[in-house]
Amino acid sequence: MSYAWFLQLWYKCRDQAYISFERERQQTATCGNPRQRSRFLFAVVKQQHSILVTFLAKSNAGCSVTMISRKNIACVLLLVCLCPLFCHGVETAKKKVTFLVPGHVVTHTPDEWSIYKPGLLIYCYPGQPPTLVNAFCTVSIRLNCDHENFNQYAGSDPAQVESHWSDDQSLFSFNVFASKKRRQVELEPFNQSCLGIVSSGKYEIEVLLNRFDLWRFGLLALGVLLFSSARSMSQNALFYYSGGILVGLATFALAMVYFFSKLMPYRPLMLGFMVGGWTLGFYGMQLLYENLRLIFIQYQHYVFWYLAVVGSTSFLICYRLGPPKDHRSKQVIQWGLQLIALTLIFFCSYQRTLSTGLVLLVIIGHYIYVPLAALRWVRNRFRRRFPGRRRLLTVEEFEEQGRIETDKALKHLREYCRSPECKQWKTMMKLREPVRFASFVEGSPHVLEDECYEYDNHHSSHSFHDSDELQDYSEEEEENS
Repeated sequence: MSYAWFLQLWYKCRDQAYISFERERQQTATCGNPRQRSRFLFAVVKQQHSILVTFLAKSNAGCSVTMISRKNIACVLLLVCLCPLFCHGVETAKKKVTFLVPGHVVTHTPDEWSIYKPGLLIYCYPGQPPTLVNAFCTVSIRLNCDHENFNQYAGSDPAQVESHWSDDQSLFSFNVFASKKRRQVELEPFNQSCLGIVSSGKYEIEVLLNRFDLWRFGLLALGVLLFSSARSMSQNALFYYSGGILVGLATFALAMVYFFSKLMPYRPLMLGFMVGGWTLGFYGMQLLYENLRLIFIQYQHYVFWYLAVVGSTSFLICYRLGPPKDHRSKQVIQWGLQLIALTLIFFCSYQRTLSTGLVLLVIIGHYIYVPLAALRWVRNRFRRRFPGRRRLLTVEEFEEQGRIETDKALKHLREYCRSPECKQWKTMMKLREPVRFASFVEGSPHVLEDECYEYDNHHSSHSFHDSDELQDYSEEEEENS
């Protein structure tokens, strides 16, 4: 009797539900609005509840309520709970792709009454033409929200973003790089870049355009400086010790991994993990880099002792071995530094053509000293072969230059006589007037007034005689002409 009663109740509720659904669907225009869909489902459930109550009252007329079995009540409650699953509306097409403009903020406010899962919203930046003015330009998307209930999917176009999102929704997906939670994501400024966001909370998204990034320009300056000074740094002891300490810190971490692998009971299993687990290792390094500041704050004592002990040990080992003296070893270090410098220059700009040109320009500019030396040799040979006309000094310029050079030479002579390198006693034994030499060292003039007067008279007489000869020679030339 209870089974037939339940079937009669089921068919009655089904017919009434279909009639109510068609009437409500036509009124709400396929339930395009999420809030209208929620209200529609609530109205259908409420109406089915009233139908069930009415039918139960008619079916049990004249009977007490206790005659209804617990099985029938459970079936009725199950039908009421499953009724919203049969009443589903078709979701209308939405505009999923939004193109962002620098300086414009887009706000997303989800519907609190929606019973659907949050969908994928794609935001794209179309990019800008590459020019020399925006060579160091950077573009990033900043997400402003006060919650962590969001996932991000990056790609070059909306199709790639949807593909990453679909792969992440798969049941057997285990891609740790597919979804990342970052407040600020850097994009390609000269190509189209898209970012998909799935979030059930409110957030704001905007594009930050920096036309001249100092960090990118600093990479270029650092790369050029490192490339030009690689040869001197490869021969510098300070750089040798600093690099040795850094290498020691990294090597000790790898040695710890090898030591723990020795303690594992199954060495082939650990070896396979070390060989095939580079993806997880890279992911762990990325997490370590992102939480580096937190590690330094919470575990600063352990970090300090690690740096102190391992760094001191590395320094002692480098000090014991000493800097490399082989020319080839220094050249290998120089090539390594130059390779690092070229990498910094290549990644200083998103314009790969421009960055490649800068790399070639730096290489040519560094090794162009051979052609420059050849050009310098040709220039010197040409000047020796065809010397230019030189301007002779005047009498005043000659006397001024002689006075300056004489004072400079006397100053150097006094400094040498006062230095321990000069053996004063042996020098004074060779002089005819040692007192005059001592006074000269103390700052007295190197010639006497009588000597100056005699030199001036002799020089003036010779000058007068030369001027007379020049005048007679000029008169003879005039007569001959």
